[in-house]
Amino acid sequence: MSRRQGTSSKRLEQRAERNARKPGASAPPPRRRRANRVQPQRSGGHGINWLLVAAGLGVTAIIAVIAYAVVSANSAPGPGELPGWRKAELDGGALLPGVYYPPHPGPDGVQGTSDDRQHFANGIKTPICTADQIAQNQISNPVCYTSNPPTSGPHAQSPMPFGVLDNPAPKENLIHNMEHAGVVIWYNTDNQQVIDALKKITKDQNDRRRLVVMTRYNEMEIDHVALTSWTRLDKFPIDQFTEKRVNDFIETHSKRFNPEGF
Repeated sequence: MSRRQGTSSKRLEQRAERNARKPGASAPPPRRRRANRVQPQRSGGHGINWLLVAAGLGVTAIIAVIAYAVVSANSAPGPGELPGWRKAELDGGALLPGVYYPPHPGPDGVQGTSDDRQHFANGIKTPICTADQIAQNQISNPVCYTSNPPTSGPHAQSPMPFGVLDNPAPKENLIHNMEHAGVVIWYNTDNQQVIDALKKITKDQNDRRRLVVMTRYNEMEIDHVALTSWTRLDKFPIDQFTEKRVNDFIETHSKRFNPEGF
């Protein structure tokens, strides 16, 4: 209270007392006391927004799940456990698109050793195995490929660029693309409608970050298309071609066998 307000209040009290001393005067009414007003307290930014807290916890949980999945996919296998790429190349499941061809054992004839995917100089030719060689399991010395087009085995040191190739590529180099988690589309036809459809599929799938290379391949039956990934082959005449057939193969097998982490 200010000094002026205090003086004014005192004068009012003195006047009330003088009036009260006059004959017939009534006692001065008691002074009303004002109730103390309780001012609402402001949070000042310190209140808890539970909606934001819940949203933050949800984002944290999602990040944790993704991180766990990435770590699990790239972690080393446990004792006695095969790595994921090795499981993929040994998976002969009938539900996967294409015919399964076991991984080539390389020059030593033993599967699962370092020479199974060894590189040799560009330009060296490796033949397709004959029926007799396959029947007698004579596929390693010298090396020949067990399917046409091939699906695994020692190969040229340089892969081809992913995409539509203008000129036929050596099969020995394209196996390297399969080792790099890719799918190869091979065609031996002059049917422009089929070729254009395959080109579009190749471009669209690579735009979706899949790994696909397309090439003409004159070493297989005429008017045929073949799809390969590591250990898988789907070969068919062009009258059995459908976009779904090709897309299903790519979407299943691109990056399924991926020993180098592409």
